Amino acid sequence: MLLLNAAELAMEGASPKWERAMNVRIIGDIIATRHLYYFDETNQKKAISVIVGKPHPSPGSPEFQCPFQLIGIGSQDTQTARGHDSIQALQSALILVAAKLNQLNDQLGRRLIWDGGVKGDLGFPSPRDDY
Repeated sequence: MLLLNAAELAMEGASPKWERAMNVRIIGDIIATRHLYYFDETNQKKAISVIVGKPHPSPGSPEFQCPFQLIGIGSQDTQTARGHDSIQALQSALILVAAKLNQLNDQLGRRLIWDGGVKGDLGFPSPRDDY
């Protein structure tokens, strides 16, 4: 598994704007990223990055937490998903990212694009009704 911390990710070609927006101390080791984009009202391409950190034990709790961040849209604050174990924390992070992206995509008039999927697919799981 490839693990990158924020400094290594910056060396991999992240833009200075992206680096300034990251809260490096909270994300820690980055285990996954996804790049999306949209075109604004002036037809300028706007980049959006999703960053998911490595799940780790929650301080003072038997649970795990997984940090994630959306860069280039929304609040850009680091968020934390929690779960019983590291896998559930990671799954929770991906579901929360999906919910945030869908909300922001609605606000943008469904203009978010991910090149890895069919039109309208952002490539994240959605919550299921049968849980």
